[in-house]
Amino acid sequence: MRAQSLVALLAALWLTALAAHPVQADEGWTITAFASSIDIRPDATLRISENIHVDFGGLQKHGIFRTIPLRYRYDDTHDRYYDLSVISVTDGTHSLPYTTSIQSDNEVIQIGDPNVLVTGARRYLITYQVTGAMNAFAERDELFWNVDGALWPVPKRSVTAVVSGVPATSIEQVACYQGPTGSTDTCTAAKTSTGATFASTRVLGSGEQMSIAVALAKGTVNVPQPLLEARSRQFPQDAFVLNPLTVGLSLLLLIAGIGLIVRFWLVHGRDQAYLTRYYTAPTSVATAAEQPEPVFRHEPVVVEFEPPGGLKPAQLGLILDESADTKDVTATIVDLAVRGYLTITDIPEMFGRHDWLLTQKQADLAALLPYEATLLDGLFAGRAQVKISELKGKFQSTLQSAESQVYSDAMSRKFFRARPDLVRLVAIGVAIVIVIVGVGMTFLLGITLGGGLIGLAVIVVGAVLLVLNRALVSRTAAGREVMQKTLGFRLYMNTAEKYRQQFAEKAEIFTQLLPYAIVFGCVSRWARAFEGIDTSASNTWYVGNAPFQAAVLSSSLESMNANISSAIASSPPSSGSSSGFGGGGSSGGGGGGGGGGSW
Repeated sequence: MRAQSLVALLAALWLTALAAHPVQADEGWTITAFASSIDIRPDATLRISENIHVDFGGLQKHGIFRTIPLRYRYDDTHDRYYDLSVISVTDGTHSLPYTTSIQSDNEVIQIGDPNVLVTGARRYLITYQVTGAMNAFAERDELFWNVDGALWPVPKRSVTAVVSGVPATSIEQVACYQGPTGSTDTCTAAKTSTGATFASTRVLGSGEQMSIAVALAKGTVNVPQPLLEARSRQFPQDAFVLNPLTVGLSLLLLIAGIGLIVRFWLVHGRDQAYLTRYYTAPTSVATAAEQPEPVFRHEPVVVEFEPPGGLKPAQLGLILDESADTKDVTATIVDLAVRGYLTITDIPEMFGRHDWLLTQKQADLAALLPYEATLLDGLFAGRAQVKISELKGKFQSTLQSAESQVYSDAMSRKFFRARPDLVRLVAIGVAIVIVIVGVGMTFLLGITLGGGLIGLAVIVVGAVLLVLNRALVSRTAAGREVMQKTLGFRLYMNTAEKYRQQFAEKAEIFTQLLPYAIVFGCVSRWARAFEGIDTSASNTWYVGNAPFQAAVLSSSLESMNANISSAIASSPPSSGSSSGFGGGGSSGGGGGGGGGGSW
């Protein structure tokens, strides 16, 4: 059990020491010998002399620096610290200039003259005193010391240590470990008539160290209580303490936050429904009583054979998905062509690119809805013709204006309780604020109280709201009625092959309803319903490279839809520049120890 406790404590102290400074690349010089003499005083103070022989070879250096950790994690609420004072620094004969400083809870002893460079073999004898490093256990007192530290950027050919100052008979057990942090590779350890000796059995490379343990009979020295102070938490390793308080508060916040989101949806996010379906006149619709749509009951979809209320494709697209997008705009352009406001000419593929030419026709512009007029003006902008490829990077402002007018149109018809894009914008904004607050709470509570889990609960609430932002949009009862009919109309177009006999007698509806097929995403299915039926008589707006057939047109329109969506959604190119340099480049975008180095 004693050996296991020594190994466990050794691993913990090595991990702490290794975290103090990153191991540097080999600097090209060598520590030829590192010999430590540790004298244990009756009051458990340690007087340590480190005799360090180095060989700089042909390198020019001012000297070395020695880094010794002073603070270690003790428990969840306390840090243990050592009181260290430097007594002298010499070359064995003469004093050497040095400075001391505290850096990241480490004592840094910098040795050498900034105005003098040295080369070759050098000796540095550092003597210092440490208080608070001895450990007291119920059955023994113990010295557990990392002799040299893993943070030297060069190899050490030999590491030795001598422990003295206590009667040899009081030493009950000795142990020595060498290698990288956590290694249980043993080195030489022996009791002598004056104390104990330790030695590495091989060269210790950069990142390796030697630690020693000496168990003394209880009461051999007067070991005081460890020097403790309130723990300085590190983020993130100390920020998430699991106890009944942090777990309970986290769950409470999580449940309360998600509960508020669900409650808001129940009150404001559900579509409204008429209490009765027995109304006919517009005045009865305006005065009909409404209530939120039942949560677990949905009305069956009844097939509709024409657009409800004569609404246009973009209007139905918004009703369905509560979003005005480029698909709705594409369908509107085709709808304007079908209605005689423009023609679409399929340009043969050249140099791997397929394009379409839009030509404006003379028509009654007064009959257009506001968003349709905006699109038409934006497309042609004083010109009679424009290619789809020419719209790229030049249509974004028109697109945004038209989409905004689609929302305004829906609100003027009282289809939604609040404008859908604004509801989503507010929900996303609130969600981002909640996430930011949660991040701040995670850090502040984690670094002060270990309560980072509480902040994480807040972040999860914000993330849930961010994911569910679309669910908070709700339709009025009138909007819900239109949506039900729109679903029925979509069902009709998706199952259009059932009605082929009717289409043979009324082929013109192919082009009339084609823009709605674009909105519903069923252009190919709609075209298959007219396979073999002559639809050319209804074509006054499309010029292709082959005879007008439903299948050929549907394929061309699907390709055009993708190109229009890409072109009209593209933002104008930036006038700025960037570089891969100057910060612009990126990849796919135990007590003691420490180490040292040269300067």
